[in-house]
Order: sequence, then C-alpha cells, then structure tokens
Amino acid sequence: MTSPFIWLSGADPDLLAACPHGERVKYVGLGGAVLTTSVMSAVSCGFALHMAMDLPIALCVVLAIAWGMAIMNLDRWLISGTQRHATLKQNLLLAAPRVLLGVLIGLVVSTPLTLRIFQDEINAELKVMQRESQDAFAKLLTTDARFTQIPALSGSVQKLQAELDRGPDVSGDPTVQQAQAAYDKVNLAYTKARALVICEDDGTCGTGRPGEGKSYRLKVEDRDRLEAERTEMKAELDEAEVTAQSTRATSLQQMQADLNVTRSKLNEANAAKKAAQGEFSAAEDENNGLLARMNALGRLGDKDLTMGLAHLVLILFLAAFEVLPVVFKILLGAGVPSVYDRLRDRKDEICHDLAVDEMAGDQDLTTYERNARLAAERASVDAYVQEVTDVQREVAQSVMRHWRNQQLQAAYQNPSQFMVPAGDDDDTLVLPPGSINQYVPNQHSPNGQTLPNTP
Repeated sequence: MTSPFIWLSGADPDLLAACPHGERVKYVGLGGAVLTTSVMSAVSCGFALHMAMDLPIALCVVLAIAWGMAIMNLDRWLISGTQRHATLKQNLLLAAPRVLLGVLIGLVVSTPLTLRIFQDEINAELKVMQRESQDAFAKLLTTDARFTQIPALSGSVQKLQAELDRGPDVSGDPTVQQAQAAYDKVNLAYTKARALVICEDDGTCGTGRPGEGKSYRLKVEDRDRLEAERTEMKAELDEAEVTAQSTRATSLQQMQADLNVTRSKLNEANAAKKAAQGEFSAAEDENNGLLARMNALGRLGDKDLTMGLAHLVLILFLAAFEVLPVVFKILLGAGVPSVYDRLRDRKDEICHDLAVDEMAGDQDLTTYERNARLAAERASVDAYVQEVTDVQREVAQSVMRHWRNQQLQAAYQNPSQFMVPAGDDDDTLVLPPGSINQYVPNQHSPNGQTLPNTP
C-alpha cells in the first residue's frame, strides 16, 4: 500500500528507499491527503451533476470518477511543483499561488457538499421562492397590456351571446314597449267598459235597473269608443313589432359579427396568457438546480445569522481539505533540510552536471563534424582543379608536338616562307606572330566556363 501513496505524493521512490522509515511515513501521509481530496472532489461532482442536470446515477458516477482523477492529478502537480528553497520567504512567495489555486479548487469542490448537507432547509426555501415568483408573476399578468382587456372582452362576449340567445324577440324594443303600454291601457279601459255595459244591462251595477236605458246607452258608447281605440292601438302595436323585428334581424347579424370578432380577440388573449403561464410554470419546474440552490442558501444565510455562520464554517472546513496537501508539503519544507531533501538536491546536481557534460560533448562533436565536412569539400574541390589542370597540360603538350611537326615539315618543304628580315645586317628566322594560336585548344575552368586562349 505504500507505493501508490508515494506516487501520489510526487516523491522519488528510489530516493525514499534510501531514507529512514520516518521520511517514507511523511510522504505516505502526503499521498493519503491527495487521495482524500480527490475522493471528496469525486463525491462533490456526483452531487453537483445529479442536482444541476438530473443525470442518471450511473453516468454521474462515471463523470465523478473522471473529475476525481483530474483533481488528483492537479493536486499531485501542485505538491510536486512546491519545492524547498533556501529561505522561508522564498518558500512562502513561491507557494502562495499554489495555495490560492488550492483554495479556489476547494471552494468549487465544497459547494455541492455544502448544498447536500443543507438540503432540507434549501428545499423549504425553494418553495418560498417559488411562491414569491408565482405571486409576482400573477401581479405582472394583471398589469400586462395584453391581458388587461380580457375581463372587458369576456363581458362583451357574454352580453352579445345573451342578446343572440334572445333571438328575434322584440318585446324589449322601446317602441314596441311604448305601443304595448298604450294598447294595454286602452284594452284595460275597454275591458272595464264592457263589464259595465253587461252589469248595467242585467241591473247588477250602475242604476240597478235591468234593461237598456239611458245609462246603458252611455256605457255602450263609451265601450264602442274604447274598442275603436283598442283596435287602433293594436294596429300601431303590430306595426311597431314588424318594424322592430326587421331592425332586430339586422341587429342580430351585426351582433353575430361583433361576437365573432370579440370572441377571436378573447381567445387570442387567453391563449397568450396560457402560453405565458406555461412558460413560467416550466421555468419554475426547472428552477431547482445548482444555481437556485445556491441562491436559496444565500437567502437563508441573510435571514438567519446562525445559518450563515454554519454555512461559512462548513465551506471553509471543506475547502481546507483541498488546500491540505499543498500546506502539508510547505510544512515538510520548513526547518532543517531532511535526508530526502539533501538526497534529492544531490541527485539534481548530478543530473545537471551530466546534462552539461552531454551538451558540451554534443557541441564538440557537432563542431568536429562540421569542420571535417568542410575539409572534405575543400579537398574534393582541390583534387578536381588539379585533375583539370593536368588534363589541360597534357592537351597543350600534345598540341605543341603536333604543331612542331607541321612547322618542321612546312619549313623543310618551303624554307623561304619562314625567312623574315630581322635587321639590316643579319637574316634571322623569325616565327610569324600568333601563328601557333590556331593549334591551341580552348581551356575550360573547373566550373565549366571557357577561358581565353594563351599563346
């Protein structure tokens, strides 16, 4: 069990093997601290994924293990990079960025665990927050210009529908009502007058004498007059009803059109309101993730000082676990250098010297190879030039021999053409200038360029 913990601590197992047992114990503990923080990170990641994204448990476990391995590797790098230096000030300055990074990671890792610990209180606060949101949304609906017209539109629809349900009945028409009232009044008077005529005739009222007397004839005249008025009122009533029915039919058509338009507006407004309510409900159903829970926990801390202190202490306690490996490594580097530190420094010096020697040897070898290559190139060029020069010399000698033979033969055959007076006293055989040039071939430089002929 020692080797994995030593690997997690970032220590050199070969050097620890040569150290006392106490040195190995310290680095085994450091590796255990790294393993502890990685396990806590994995658990925290699993809670966060399940709360925020509602993923399946199996997938949460796989992702949590991957996150834990990442934190383990990061912590191992942090403590491996925290090396001992000559003074405490240098140790603190170089370790400060790593400590800050460890604190940041600790805060991120500890947040889901904190939310899980206060889950019951957070769920209760989430319900309070949802009720507040619902009340605010309901108030918003009452002031929204799109929905404030719904009550008026609904009343208009009910009123128009009631009128249409009444159909062609014109009893409520003012003209008909007025004509009906006049007819009812005359008809009532006529009924009374007819009753008086009957009772006057049988002697049960009026004069009390049966028969058709003067009183009877007056009552008959009054009855006939009222009957004529009733007939006239009835005609006026019928005419008013016919006119009202015609007007009512046109009004019903207009009411039906108005009802269709008003009902369409009402349906659109209700549909928009229902859609807004659906969107709000969907948002509220999803508003229980990680951010909402953090907000609820913050509200709880603001409401209750004890809750806020408990939250602060818990999150600092959990974050301290993440910083623990780096702090532990700094504490190991404080004080007198340990056996492992001295062995490691000595190994680093040896490796440095070997690397410097190897680099110097590589540089000397590179210089030697470059010089040898240049010398070989120069030797190759010199040999080529020498070879060209030898060939040109051989060609020139061959040409000279050929030219000599020709000239001797020509002189033997015609000696006079070679005799040129050289002065007043002597005759000297002088070779004409440039006569040998035609027998000398062109010379070429080693690079292929043509050189001028030489006499």
